[in-house]
Amino acid sequence: MALTAIPQPYANGFQDPDELCLSYTRFGDGSGSLALTRADFARLSGRAASLLAKHECHHGTRILHCFGDNDWMDPVFRMGAAMLGAIPVAINWQADSLEQIVYKFEKPRASAIVFNESFDTELRANLISRLGTAVCIDTREILEETELPQPEGYRTVPGDTRLIVFTSGTTGNPKGVMLTWENYAANAAALEDMLAIRPEDPLDLVVVNPLHHTNSSAITDWGLRRANTRIHLFSRYSTPWWKALQEIADMAPGRVVAPVVARHFDFLEELAGSGRLGTDPADLAESFSKIDFLIGSAPVGPTTVERVQRLTGRLPVVRFGSTETCLQVLGTPVALAPGHRLRIFADGWEHRRNDVPETGYWIGREHPGLTECRIVRAIDPGQPGFMEDLPDGVPGYLVTRGRNLMKGYVNDDARTAAVFKDGWYLGLEDICFALTDPADGSRNFYWMSRDSALIIRGGSNYSCEQINEELRTWTVARYGLHPDEFILASAGIKIGSEHEDACCVTIELLTDHARSLQDEIQGSFIPESRAQVSKGAKPDRLRFAPVPVNFKGAILLAELKKAWENNRD
Repeated sequence: MALTAIPQPYANGFQDPDELCLSYTRFGDGSGSLALTRADFARLSGRAASLLAKHECHHGTRILHCFGDNDWMDPVFRMGAAMLGAIPVAINWQADSLEQIVYKFEKPRASAIVFNESFDTELRANLISRLGTAVCIDTREILEETELPQPEGYRTVPGDTRLIVFTSGTTGNPKGVMLTWENYAANAAALEDMLAIRPEDPLDLVVVNPLHHTNSSAITDWGLRRANTRIHLFSRYSTPWWKALQEIADMAPGRVVAPVVARHFDFLEELAGSGRLGTDPADLAESFSKIDFLIGSAPVGPTTVERVQRLTGRLPVVRFGSTETCLQVLGTPVALAPGHRLRIFADGWEHRRNDVPETGYWIGREHPGLTECRIVRAIDPGQPGFMEDLPDGVPGYLVTRGRNLMKGYVNDDARTAAVFKDGWYLGLEDICFALTDPADGSRNFYWMSRDSALIIRGGSNYSCEQINEELRTWTVARYGLHPDEFILASAGIKIGSEHEDACCVTIELLTDHARSLQDEIQGSFIPESRAQVSKGAKPDRLRFAPVPVNFKGAILLAELKKAWENNRD
């Protein structure tokens, strides 16, 4: 398919057919790597579009993307869907149960499933059995020497959904977030503003975080929109990635941007200290000095800032947002001098109010013309101070509006309406404060905590409620307990890391029968459940103690966390 078939938002990126578009490296199975020019990428995307059209996918069709580790076929099929105006639904089948996958197919009313060679054969059979009429499309079909019908071209329509990504949320089933073409355009503009990158600057983007996350999806989409930009996609994080990143940095003609989670620098520190890095740390630091490490999804505290500085010679670049905001509400601008940025970080760590320490983590500034933020007293219409602005230094709820906001939750008008008020998005549920910078008069925003019951792990948010339900179900099945014989509650506690939560589980045994099993549960709960529950629900710690609840039986998370903080050992 000609490059002219590429949808208009990507036209600038596909002007040169011979330009390297995407390189792919797969760790662990010896399959090596490949490289695609813009012409290669357009041709394969065209075949993907034709294959989808052959299976009656068209404008508005929702297509479940079942990829585990990153695969170069994923962005190719996303572009193929874009050529038709179809809508990919990104999930991680390796982390979801069969029931969750079925839900994520049925909720957006998908009609097709795209899968790669890693997709579990038994799971595929079970899905077909459950879904009946679902069309299953193997990505490898675009590599076969077969003629495929040429689909009609698609012109983007304002308000059209580009991608659906499921997010955990705080209660009930996961929510399918509808991100639009405009959202991704705004995200690209915000990234260039934050990173001070001009359209003509050569750019290398290194993508190792999962493509089913909003972060990597947005970064990859940005790279496809830009000329003179190369996307380096890795199947997953692995120790050799650091050496590969070094080689990219050494060969790059211009800027290098590597989105990571703060946890990656914990790994780097451990590898450097143990001699397992595979390269000299001093040489690595010299290479990394030209990389903008883009960190989101967790607070960036003094330990992380010091570690990134020491290992790379650079300050981390923080981006802040949620799936609903295309992950780009705020960002730390690199145009500010390093000393200025470091002082702003420290202003949050050292913040005091009424002579009481109130630590905040700098999450950036607004993107002019793209995003707008406020700190308000309350986000519940029934509470005093609803949407009342708070002065500098006073903690409250962060709310935002702008071109980055989602279209809404798929087929869920009630949940969508609940998080919007007069164009403002109220669903972040983050407790923050703002300080006006005396140097330039700009407002810096600082994150303190999350009001909702979420656990941060591996750069993703997991709902405590959903974790509790999965672990309760497993406990009943494993130990033969009745649900009324125990109370189970999880909480995210930062043990060993300032940005990564440990999943800490408290169990209260209510009957003699349940208490008779305590020793057995103590010895088997963590190793056995970790092998059988989904990724987000894997417990790290267990204690037996009363679970604090209110008069309605709802878990009092703040008290639960306090108990864990007081009994870390």
